[in-house]
Amino acid sequence: MAPTTLLAGIRSAIAALTLGVLLLTGTGCSSDNPAETTKITPATNGINTVVGPIKLADMLILSYGADQPGRIMGTVFNTSATDAVVTISGASGSTVSIPVKANGETSLAQPPAMMLDPTTGSPGTLVTVRVSEDSTGTSAEVQLPVLDSTLPEYQSYMPASPGSGTASSAPSPTQPGTGSPSPSPSPSP
Repeated sequence: MAPTTLLAGIRSAIAALTLGVLLLTGTGCSSDNPAETTKITPATNGINTVVGPIKLADMLILSYGADQPGRIMGTVFNTSATDAVVTISGASGSTVSIPVKANGETSLAQPPAMMLDPTTGSPGTLVTVRVSEDSTGTSAEVQLPVLDSTLPEYQSYMPASPGSGTASSAPSPTQPGTGSPSPSPSPSP
């Protein structure tokens, strides 16, 4: 009787192993299906690039339109042991100079605002700028995306809205369906 009991135990073990393999393969767990956490996707709207010892991270331009001023945003890293000045030149001839300490970084979210005037690109396009740094004389053409205040995280960084003369922290309210600003109430006499 012992061999029959042993055979029944082996059959039970094989059935349990088969069921376990079927459950694992049925749930999509396999070596050719990597977990989503193994894929690195940068959470950024700007570009990342390197120009000589300078690293540009999350670089973009905020502007209301091609003929409007544009604020350059992102972070500039200097990987050299020498202080550097990074110059960004727009197609219109406007330039911005950004000092960056040796082995340091400069966040363009901090004042003063670095502006190209005009941007020369509408929101949703790419604008070609020349990025150069003075410590090694390296320069390169880089395409920066142009964004507007559609994304709420950029509203407080937008340059002065057309005709206002001051920086905008939010887009102007519009009348439903018209796309034009809502009339403001007139003061009563």
